Amino acid sequence: MAKRRTGRGAFVGRWMCAGLLTLVACSPGMAGVWSSPDGQGSLEFRAKGRVYVTFGGSTYAGEYELDGNRVIIEGPGGSHVCTLLDDEIEGFGMTFEKKE
Repeated sequence: MAKRRTGRGAFVGRWMCAGLLTLVACSPGMAGVWSSPDGQGSLEFRAKGRVYVTFGGSTYAGEYELDGNRVIIEGPGGSHVCTLLDDEIEGFGMTFEKKE
């Protein structure tokens, strides 16, 4: 059975994990606007794991995190998993390309 860390070591460990997640969620490659080629949808990734999802003129705010090549978006309707490819994101039945 693994020994549970307590005290200062556990505190530092939790903060290191939180910092790593923030670093991953704010990676420069993700930041910015990703749009579908037909203009029907967009994903805008911002700092601190914030994302804005737009479809058909409606926008909702949520949070995201990266897990390998998975982009996990948590929003008012629950969670949705997208796939991050080299220069595209696939999800919500669409493909999104990063806009410069």
